[in-house]
Amino acid sequence: MINKLKLILLFMLPVALFAQSKMVPINHVLTDREIINLLDISYDSELQIIQDKYNSGKQSEALEELALYFKERFSERYFFDWKNFENRFNEYNDLYSEREVHHTNEAYKHLDLYPATTQWKIGFQNLKGETVTSYPYRHLTRQHKAGSIALLYHYTGEKKYLDYIPEQAKSLNNAFNNNQYEIIEDGNGAYEVYRAGNRVYNWLQVHQILLASEEYSTSQQLEMIRTFLHTAAKLYHQSPKYREGNHQTRGMSALAMLAFLFPEIEGADLWKERALTRLEEHLEKEIYPDGFQFERSVHYHISDIENYFYPYQLAKLNGLELEPVWENRIKGLFDVLLKIEMPNKKAPVLQDDTDNPWAEFNEIDHTMALGTVLFGEPEYASFASSKVESDYYWFLKPGQLERLSSVKEKEPVIGSCALPQTGYYVMRSGWGKDDLYMIVSAGITPDKMDHQHGDILGVEAYAFGNMILPNYQVRYYLEDLREFKNSWVKNVALVDSIPQGRNWKGNKGGSGFGKFEVLPTPKVIAWKNSEAFDLFVGEHDGNKHLGVETYRTVIFIKEGFWIIRDKFEAISKNHTAQQIWQGHYDVEKVGTHIRSVFPDGAGLDIVQLESSAQTISKASSRGKGRAVFENSFSNDFSWSTMLFPFENFEERLMVDDYQEFNANNWKVVSASNCPDELKTNAQKIIYKEEHFLLLDVSEVVLKGTELTASHKTDLWLKVINEEIELTNCGTQAIKINNTSVKPGETITI
Repeated sequence: MINKLKLILLFMLPVALFAQSKMVPINHVLTDREIINLLDISYDSELQIIQDKYNSGKQSEALEELALYFKERFSERYFFDWKNFENRFNEYNDLYSEREVHHTNEAYKHLDLYPATTQWKIGFQNLKGETVTSYPYRHLTRQHKAGSIALLYHYTGEKKYLDYIPEQAKSLNNAFNNNQYEIIEDGNGAYEVYRAGNRVYNWLQVHQILLASEEYSTSQQLEMIRTFLHTAAKLYHQSPKYREGNHQTRGMSALAMLAFLFPEIEGADLWKERALTRLEEHLEKEIYPDGFQFERSVHYHISDIENYFYPYQLAKLNGLELEPVWENRIKGLFDVLLKIEMPNKKAPVLQDDTDNPWAEFNEIDHTMALGTVLFGEPEYASFASSKVESDYYWFLKPGQLERLSSVKEKEPVIGSCALPQTGYYVMRSGWGKDDLYMIVSAGITPDKMDHQHGDILGVEAYAFGNMILPNYQVRYYLEDLREFKNSWVKNVALVDSIPQGRNWKGNKGGSGFGKFEVLPTPKVIAWKNSEAFDLFVGEHDGNKHLGVETYRTVIFIKEGFWIIRDKFEAISKNHTAQQIWQGHYDVEKVGTHIRSVFPDGAGLDIVQLESSAQTISKASSRGKGRAVFENSFSNDFSWSTMLFPFENFEERLMVDDYQEFNANNWKVVSASNCPDELKTNAQKIIYKEEHFLLLDVSEVVLKGTELTASHKTDLWLKVINEEIELTNCGTQAIKINNTSVKPGETITI
């Protein structure tokens, strides 16, 4: 039996070795002969001629014909045709006249640091005599400046710029063959899927640009081809199963492109199958049903648009059919940007947004221009730039580019809305520049908190052209990363001055990136939007280790302001509560009222309606100011805070008596000053005509109708003829006149 098994294994061995030989190896970079042997001669009869010629001793001639073969195929398959490069290049310079200076500067950011034949093992000296550490090395491996170097060749005609990238690729290939490169296990791998994926994007573009030049030699073309094929094998080998996150997505996006561009290479069909399988898993698992990318960051959301766009576009250009999930999910990525967009046509800063450190919003007009070009949606066009971003230009056909000017703009019909799976809740009064907007952060990515900030139940707000309650972008290598990812630079409430993010952990590669291993888990109790007001009620478990339950309620009265209720229920004594508001404030009334004023004269009043703060302190980080209300408490404590934005000096809150004042024609009073038609034990009443918001209330008599709650809560009441429409705005279910009412639920009495 054993001998029989041996015979079977011996019989199978040549088959296995043959199968293995028909895949690009991963342990070394391909030789010329190996490239020849890996040609699938059944794909194109021309390949048989090239292979026969090489095997008959005419190697140089065969290799030259092979380079010409792939040169012709790239003309047909790549995003733009190198044969038409001169016309595209001239159009590019007409459309983006400032880009020559940009590309020159970008190119020299790389050229000034590294020779063409560079080293690939961390610790070497760059051209400035600096030791290359983790952070600069990751940029070397990604080759983000490569496209600018290739364009610099066409701007100047200097051949040294043409030679540079092929020579750099050759140095990487030699480093790999000699084991003089960073491996993945070190945390800085040169072939880590994200880094290698970026390098493929950039070097494919370089290759296509250089193909337009007769000076691009056969040996240089083949050097780039062997680099692409070897990298494809590495990407394939590293991704046998799904791994969450944008790193694998970027790598599989690159692998799909290589499979589309080199179908005549043995094993490319397996590259294609694996890449599309992995990418479809990412599309299904990491783009939530509400449309947002699971890492909850605008930066990574847009990055994933690019990850999927390149293979999606290249497949369409090559007549390859993709599963319906591609079209549905990619369009959804643009749709959801409309949902979070602010009236100033920008997006809020959410989690690890990194394009512009300390900026208070995200520019997304170029992204919406890409969406308009791809899908022709008039609502996208209303937020799109007049031309696509210059980087996208090369990946779109002329007919697609013309679509941007032909699609008519249409204002979105989206009002306040929820992204329940991602955990963002948007309140807005309209789409005009002076409209009001707020976004509440009430989600978390439980299995991958890498890009999450300590902003659970935090808010950001816009009004009258200004970010009145901002959040800030970050950059990974900056020393302030840990601070700017945590709660002191958010609009949140804390207990005992303990920020939400705990147990900081830097990444293995030491490039500066880090994450919190402990963050609160939020729970959304209620969400309701209506014509007159929006309601969000949530809680998180971030203070349970202190014995404190934490709740936040946000009520948006759409005629001009917000009420935020922060409630703490403690089983122990001797705590302090902090309520943090971003901005530069002056104190208008000690313990009660602060104000921020912006350069255009608009501003924000923040008023404590119930408990005055024992202290109001001010601090700043990198010039970004904040004010902190603080109170000590035992057992239960709450703040009821009015956020009142104003357009100009005359519209600011002018308060003589904080027990009774006006806010944009709404009256804010205590129970002793309530209107004649109302009797209540509410702590605070905010009302106008038929609308009433009652805070901390259990007993109400309104126009003869008695309402009794089982315990104190917050109620929104609207008088409709002889009836009262009642909404429970509290954190718990209650009984009103023996009728059970859940948070956010509306009944008529």
